Amino acid sequence: MRIGVDAHVLAGKFQGSRTYLLNLYHEVMRQEDDNNYCFFGHWSLGYPYGNEPKYVEFKSASKIKRLTYQTSPLLKENKIDLYHTTYISPLMVPCDTIVTIHDVLFETHPQFFTKKEVLRNKILVRYSAQKAKQIHTVSQYSKNKIIELYGVPEHKVKVVPNGVDLTRFCPNNKELSRDIVYEKYGVKNYILTVGRIEPRKNHIQLLHAYKILKEKQCDELGTLVIVGSPDFGFKQFFGRIKELNLEEDVKIIDSVDDEMLPHIYRAAGLFVYPTFAEGFGIPPIEAMACGVPVVSSNTTAIPEIIGDAGILIDPNNALGIAERMGELLGKPNLQTELISLGYSQAAKWTWQSAAQSYLNSLQEVLSMCVYKS
Repeated sequence: MRIGVDAHVLAGKFQGSRTYLLNLYHEVMRQEDDNNYCFFGHWSLGYPYGNEPKYVEFKSASKIKRLTYQTSPLLKENKIDLYHTTYISPLMVPCDTIVTIHDVLFETHPQFFTKKEVLRNKILVRYSAQKAKQIHTVSQYSKNKIIELYGVPEHKVKVVPNGVDLTRFCPNNKELSRDIVYEKYGVKNYILTVGRIEPRKNHIQLLHAYKILKEKQCDELGTLVIVGSPDFGFKQFFGRIKELNLEEDVKIIDSVDDEMLPHIYRAAGLFVYPTFAEGFGIPPIEAMACGVPVVSSNTTAIPEIIGDAGILIDPNNALGIAERMGELLGKPNLQTELISLGYSQAAKWTWQSAAQSYLNSLQEVLSMCVYKS
């Protein structure tokens, strides 16, 4: 069978979707060779999977053109039997579709999106889900929400989770990582969080928790390092840093390459993830894989993903966040216990197992496609 993949996200800023698609198909094509894969996207930066699969260039970067009339002729021309999309499928395609919907937070937490995004996604993601032969999502939490909100049957929604590359995100040589991070960024003995600077990631509450803890522990606390580029609502965040007089205590790293990120994780003393809502939440698992104890939100998919390997907090309670951070920093034995549990938890979420889930689901869809013909 010829399987087409809408890979336009590989050239965009959609970090989570890009990471997912890139790593999933690397592993899928390594595990099986029964199907032929054809990737549709923009390839000015090169071919992400080498020269073996086929690549088709979208003639325009316009989202409207891609979702209306541009895609269908390309699918026909390349004789695609099944087309895999992310969130939104083209309005008319000549074959069955699988759509990956990482989350429906625009439905459950619309306050974190623009009105335009909410309106567009409420219409087009719902349409794509109901039209698809199969829906993939990354957690049981997201699966339950998709079924509840879109009225699709349970058997139609498959969990194909995110993964972590344990060859990159690992605890090897932490002292070397500390030296590398200090040389490049001038920080050591720090608390880390990773995620775009936007209201949903709840950085402002983290600033307040850090301020509370700093007033108790003074200089022993170290720096708060935030890895993430400014996004929707970032001005309020920077204003709060000044309001709390934390300009000398907060280090923002807005651009990190793939090689440096594991070093930043490994060199951290504590990882905190106070997000309001996630469909999965990769950063806590990456931190666990690097041997860093984790404090994270108790909301949405997060408890499912980190299990009992991290300390869960209410993201709305800055004092509670500060208390749990302080508790963990003050108890080396608890840190050691959570680090050990974290290794085991991270090992549950690999791209190898994600690819196997995908291939199992794909086989089910292909059998239906064959039956239909």
